[in-house]
This record gives sequence, C-alpha cells and structure tokens, in this order.
Amino acid sequence: MWNTRQTPAVIDRQSGEPAEDGLVLGPPERGTRIRVIDFPPEDDRIRNLTGVEAAEKFGEMGGADAARSAAGAPHPLMHRTQTIDYGIVVEGELTLVLDDDETIIRTGDIVIQRGTNHAWANRSAANCRVAFVLIDGQYTDGL
Repeated sequence: MWNTRQTPAVIDRQSGEPAEDGLVLGPPERGTRIRVIDFPPEDDRIRNLTGVEAAEKFGEMGGADAARSAAGAPHPLMHRTQTIDYGIVVEGELTLVLDDDETIIRTGDIVIQRGTNHAWANRSAANCRVAFVLIDGQYTDGL
C-alpha cells in the first residue's frame, strides 16, 4: 500500500506516492512498509513445499534471505526479517507458528514481531485478512 524511504520520513509537497511494484517482503532500508494480506485457507500445496520452493516464494518478494525452512521446521514458510512488525487481524483467524510454539490470533488481535523466526498458517475454512506495518530494524547482541 505504502512505504517510507527513510526515518524520519520526509513530509513535503513534491514526493507523491512511493512506487510499489507488487508484493515486497521487507521495508526499504531505514524505512517502513504497510500492507494488507489476505491469507486463504492453507492447503497441501503450502504444507508440502520444499525448502527450495519456499525460498523461491520469498525470493519472488525480494526476501530469499528471509527463508528459514529446514528439515524438521514446524512450517515450510518459516522466515525471519530484520524488522519490527505490527500485525493487526482485520478479519478471520490465523495461526502464528514459532520455532517452539503456536498461537491462534483472531479478529482484533495485534501481534508484534521483533525479528522472530515465524510462519503464518490459515488452518480455518475462511479467508483471513491482516494489516501489517513493517519497520526496518537491525539485529544486535548476537541475534
């Protein structure tokens, strides 16, 4: 939907709307990105992705380096980005899959991700819509 290219963000009359060509995983360096994602119910095409196929999916969004799927991973679309992410469930429910845990989030819930290795799985029978705000970050302390 929108991104900023730096922090603090420039507020002027000339900039206009930033270019957004398709789905891009992370925000620009020192910037932000907001997007709304519809997650359809998960099927075997997702559950049976190989690690290579999952990395290709992230690569299509400019985030191949975010892919963390490996043998024994709890979900094939595990990923991690150097961002702070605010996820707001607008409609439906979704399972947040972490390395050692899972949590179901529902309409109105807010999730904060801080560079966490995770995946999203829609195990319900209905679409789930989530608004995400991603803020560029930097790992420290050996993270």
